[in-house]
Amino acid sequence: MIRLLCLGLIALTSAAAAARPAAPTLDQQLEQRADRFFADSQPGGVVLVRRGDEILLRKAYGLADVENGVPMRADSVFRLASISKQLTAMAVLTLVHAGTLDLDQSVGSVDPSLPEAVGKISLRQLLTHSSGITNISEIEASRAARRNEASAEELLGFFKDLPLEFEPGSRFSYSNSNYILLTRVIELASGKSYPEYLGAAVLKPLGMKNTRYGSHLDLVPRRAQGYQQGEAGLQNADFISMSQPQGAGGLLTTVDDLARWDAALYTEALVPAALRDQAFSKVQLSDGSAMPYGFGWLLSAVQGLPSQEHSGFINGFQSQLIRLPEQRVLVTVLTNSEALYPGDLAVELTAMAGGRAFDLDPIEVDASAWLGRYRFDQGVEREILSHEGRLYSQRIGANPIALIPTADRRFYLEGSLNFLTFKRDAKGQLQVTLHDRMMGDSVGQR
Repeated sequence: MIRLLCLGLIALTSAAAAARPAAPTLDQQLEQRADRFFADSQPGGVVLVRRGDEILLRKAYGLADVENGVPMRADSVFRLASISKQLTAMAVLTLVHAGTLDLDQSVGSVDPSLPEAVGKISLRQLLTHSSGITNISEIEASRAARRNEASAEELLGFFKDLPLEFEPGSRFSYSNSNYILLTRVIELASGKSYPEYLGAAVLKPLGMKNTRYGSHLDLVPRRAQGYQQGEAGLQNADFISMSQPQGAGGLLTTVDDLARWDAALYTEALVPAALRDQAFSKVQLSDGSAMPYGFGWLLSAVQGLPSQEHSGFINGFQSQLIRLPEQRVLVTVLTNSEALYPGDLAVELTAMAGGRAFDLDPIEVDASAWLGRYRFDQGVEREILSHEGRLYSQRIGANPIALIPTADRRFYLEGSLNFLTFKRDAKGQLQVTLHDRMMGDSVGQR
């Protein structure tokens, strides 16, 4: 009788286990997260997640051409925007490896026609955005001329005679002008046009057959069309000549070619490792401090895992690429809409592939002890307040942002992966730390 009861319990237990749905695999979790980001019958994108040699996710979403109802394909071609910078930087490194250029030589030694102030800037300072040159994207005359075809030499005219914003090497300030000037350096040093040299020195050796310099005249198979949101809703993106961004953001590509690019960066296919690794080194400023930017790469972390990454934005398109070199993880998200910001999606997918997924499920907490005003460096003040049962963080002078408490004792800023943590210091004083992925941690004292 006891044996029959035991057999019955085993059968019931087995049946219950069989009835429970299996936990989703990592591949399924990645796909489920990406699926929530895109909408049907709208502009979309392509997502690729790779770990080692295994493709965990490669999927197309939405429409490549809304007007004609053309579905996105996994091999669709997108504007790469500022991720182009890392490929331009590699082109420079191939010339350094060949002995044609030196990273610490002045740009004036390559182009003697430059004004003295700009001419003294080193190639390394251009690569790391520590030159002090005004960003061409912020110059009104340049913005007004974006429909016009232009050469790198012609674009220099918008900024080369302007006063430098700071002494070269003393600060970091992102400027597309740096990579337009590097485009000109490549042309002068190689004796070829930028597209010709990049193709011969970087793209062809890596088999990146679907990557090219952008042009509205060329017939590009599987090219996705770009979109933006207007007052009346979705519309075609404003026209920009793809000759305008030059090596700062003028390339077209696919996620598969970016996977080839990523794989090559673990090898010496283009340049020796010692030279390649300089691209992933933080820029050292003249005061001894370091900023988290290399040669076309932002050097950050995803859930504590060191990352190499970059984003891109250009008319009608946004892009994000993240590498976790220690885990051999690559995540790239390319979209054909200015309204589809892929950054947080890419970060979440990267964390999942790296084995450190975010816990973003909200919980109820009593944070009344942490309410009050906190003072950060440089006179910045942030207030933690409660309103109608919700917590908010408000930088003084700005709008309040809701806080989302989670089980790991983080308080996420709503709509962001940046978060706050609270603790008491050694003296028992209340502290709040703002964890910003791009700017690092900053601590405030109540």
